Amino acid sequence: MSRVRADDYEDKRQAILDAAAVLFARSGYANVKMADIARACGASKSMLYHYFPRKEDVLFQIMRDQVQSYLAATEEVLASPGTPDERLREFVTLWVRKSTGARARITVLMYEFKFLPARQRAVVSEVARRLIDRVVELVLQVNPSLEEGGRARPRTYTLLLFGLLNWTEVWFRSTGPIGPDEMAAMIHDLFLHGLPAAPRRGR
Repeated sequence: MSRVRADDYEDKRQAILDAAAVLFARSGYANVKMADIARACGASKSMLYHYFPRKEDVLFQIMRDQVQSYLAATEEVLASPGTPDERLREFVTLWVRKSTGARARITVLMYEFKFLPARQRAVVSEVARRLIDRVVELVLQVNPSLEEGGRARPRTYTLLLFGLLNWTEVWFRSTGPIGPDEMAAMIHDLFLHGLPAAPRRGR
């Protein structure tokens, strides 16, 4: 007979992942022990092992969940009405909003990937590949001429956009003078149009 999950199973699982993400981001994956994670989320080690048999399973779930959430959001954007430019702006805005609320997970995703076992790295990499492919579609909708000469050019521009988005999360604080939506608009406009022209000075 299969074991019935408790009603709060998913809540406890997410609490473990949230606590682990903060610890991994602050101290580095290699310096955190399962006992540290259990202590941080107010659980026993035995309860923690019930959810995640190994520490790398915690890391894997954090990364896979985060990348899959971005993929799901991107799929929604691609299916939404509006012009390609409007969809690109929507994508950038959703990304900034999601990242602002998951800073620890983003840090883990960017810096701790090397600690995943090869099999789990392959799973996360495949989801990331699908995400990149979908954003390439979005970029090509904005400028179809990028595909002239092959897929290298639109993919390169897409990775440059990811560079803007991901590196922004390293230093951006939503409590500062610029909010998430304004930051998203700045990223979108910089990527699509470059720096705004400087106002002309009077003679």
